[in-house]
Amino acid sequence: MPTNNSIITKAVIPAAGHGTRLRPLTNIIPKVLLPLGTKPTVQHIVEELQAVGVEDIIFVVSPTGGSIREYFDSADCKGKVRISYAVQKTQKGLADAILQAEELVGEDDFIVALGDTVVISPYDDFPVRRLISAYQSNPAFAAILVEKVPISTSPKYGMVKPMGEIAESFEISDVIEKPPVEESPSDYAIGGRYIFRPEIFDWIRRTPPGALGEIQITDAVRLGISAGKRVWCVPTRKDEYRYDIGDFKVYCAAFIKTCMADPHLSAIVEKVAKGES
Repeated sequence: MPTNNSIITKAVIPAAGHGTRLRPLTNIIPKVLLPLGTKPTVQHIVEELQAVGVEDIIFVVSPTGGSIREYFDSADCKGKVRISYAVQKTQKGLADAILQAEELVGEDDFIVALGDTVVISPYDDFPVRRLISAYQSNPAFAAILVEKVPISTSPKYGMVKPMGEIAESFEISDVIEKPPVEESPSDYAIGGRYIFRPEIFDWIRRTPPGALGEIQITDAVRLGISAGKRVWCVPTRKDEYRYDIGDFKVYCAAFIKTCMADPHLSAIVEKVAKGES
């Protein structure tokens, strides 16, 4: 199988979740539009994708996701990327959300960046850029960003099974959605960024409902691996931070970390933390 030499210019951002653990905030604003520093969460993700050459972004929204459309009709990124929308009518899981973008993705390789997951990195070769490099350098039908987590938290994540030593990129032989601690194949969890060949849509259609009764992208990838397809992973580095904005504790941490990374806001955050303001 040849390496993946195509330039990746399309990305899918699933943004149809209800954000129930962040109510009452999400009663009035979608989770992906909650502010992190001076920008909505999803604006950080759009800029991350723009920085690696993405030209077409497909949002997967709920039938009531009009506020996301309204924001991007007036956002600064308009004209720099083309934005389109697919609708996930019912909440059937991440894989189902990705499947809704099939017509707009077409026959192109594409990135998936979860709309409620931000990655903060001090490096020029930040995680998505390294993920693209690994995908283009190795024969694979998918590439996945992963992060090292406490093994006790494995029931919260999709966990990967490395084939060899952990390196800047490495191949995996399995991936399991939300395994019990004693069944987790490693302490590396999926980190909310993926690259796929368009054949992933066929694997999604073959995937039965799994954890929580939803169609999980982890299970679709696992089907591909079981059929001989190859998957590569890129781990985050120690001084990179991934935040899944799913509850108030994580949202608070992400907000503070984002402010600290902003030269215009970091000083005031430090003063507040020291009780000086």
